[in-house]
Amino acid sequence: MTKFGFQWPETLRCEALTTESCEHYGVGSSGGVCEPITIPMCQGLSYNQTITPNLLGHTSQREAVAKMSFFNAMVQTMCSVDIRLFVCMVYAPQCVAGEVQRPCRSFCERAKRGCEGLMTSFGVSWPNELRCDSFPEEMCVTEDSRPDMLTAEGLLAKLIAGGFSVRGKTLSLKTARILLTLMDEDKTDDLNVVEVFKLEHYLAVIRREYVESYESRNPPSVTQTQMKKALSAREFHLDDETFRALWHEYRSKGGIDYDEYVAVLTKLQILRDRFQAHLLSLPCDCQVASFSFKQFMKSAII
Repeated sequence: MTKFGFQWPETLRCEALTTESCEHYGVGSSGGVCEPITIPMCQGLSYNQTITPNLLGHTSQREAVAKMSFFNAMVQTMCSVDIRLFVCMVYAPQCVAGEVQRPCRSFCERAKRGCEGLMTSFGVSWPNELRCDSFPEEMCVTEDSRPDMLTAEGLLAKLIAGGFSVRGKTLSLKTARILLTLMDEDKTDDLNVVEVFKLEHYLAVIRREYVESYESRNPPSVTQTQMKKALSAREFHLDDETFRALWHEYRSKGGIDYDEYVAVLTKLQILRDRFQAHLLSLPCDCQVASFSFKQFMKSAII
């Protein structure tokens, strides 16, 4: 910690506490005390305990969150798959038994590579205090130290705990599996912390739209006309036959409820992503005139 220009307060040294207190609160040999993470952007990671001062010398999480506001905007734009975890490991570093866990230099370089282009578009440079050569190469957290993975069951539990419900109605395990499929970029059938964060951002947009536009109905549901508008707004232009098939598959009494609404939009997004990936894999720079996206959707749904 001396490398970063600060020392632990004398009042937090283990000698000033009982052995039992040290063990209970996670006090390290240097006198550091672990504390729960309160910074919103850094909650829900693979660790939930941090320590202050952090790696930049901020003496409280309140001070740290004010300083990292710019990176919060960067994370929201998904500028790098590693940026959220890296930034949090600097501003709210992982604490294990009272000892800080530093990110490795290679982890910093990977996060920087994935974010510099976007930062440049905002007219800013990578912060000097986050120079990658200031981070260690050994005894540190690397990009290979991946967070715990979530299966569909674990993902559903996390979404329920995170309040992603409407009037007490939660998503189903079936819909959780569809959401996992959308965000499972490496096709491992589980999600890492970055993929979960992207999913939460994606789902928050849909839930907000549902609450603002459709929750007032009793029971809350999406009508046929509203569903057509919602699909059109997302540029899912289905012909009448395809829409009817989709409607009859997902509607319940009164319309399409929250769980099915999420499932429909997510399944269509998966189909679009797969179709676009197919176009990118073509050996020529061309569109498949004989098989449009609308035809692809129809063949997949009906």
